[in-house]
Amino acid sequence: MKFIARHAGDEIPIEVERLAGGYQVRVGDRSFVVDLAEAGRFIRSLRFEDGTQVALIHHRNGTAHEISLPESTIHVDITDPLSLKRIRTEDQMATGGSVKAMMPGRIVRVMVHKGDSVRKGGSLLVLEAMKMENEIQAPADGTVDEVLVEPGQTVESGAELVRITTASA
Repeated sequence: MKFIARHAGDEIPIEVERLAGGYQVRVGDRSFVVDLAEAGRFIRSLRFEDGTQVALIHHRNGTAHEISLPESTIHVDITDPLSLKRIRTEDQMATGGSVKAMMPGRIVRVMVHKGDSVRKGGSLLVLEAMKMENEIQAPADGTVDEVLVEPGQTVESGAELVRITTASA
């Protein structure tokens, strides 16, 4: 999985890959293998491949993470690139337009029909991608002009799913 971490004004790319006994983690241009274990509700134990072990306290509120280590506390905002892309798309759709697939997948359910009124954040459809069901939500209040997909259909990344005229348009 790929993430973007923001700390002290810097954007740091992070990539995490599951291995048999832990995780391969790439932070910027550094790479290491770690094992992470829960030692309590907010307490984690992080063990590096060289045997070094660190206890940390982790609090999360949305994308904001507070990580307390023995010698310091780090505040970092972690988001996945798809959610950033979705936010930019929602911002661009303020006056109406089409809701597009952020990744290839299969349409599982369609919850709206042409002429339906929708509220921002309301469910439009469910897209299954990478064995996960992703609820696609209305980016703004408006009216459904056209539903361009049906259950069982496969779509590519960027495919139009639903067209909406926003309430402010």
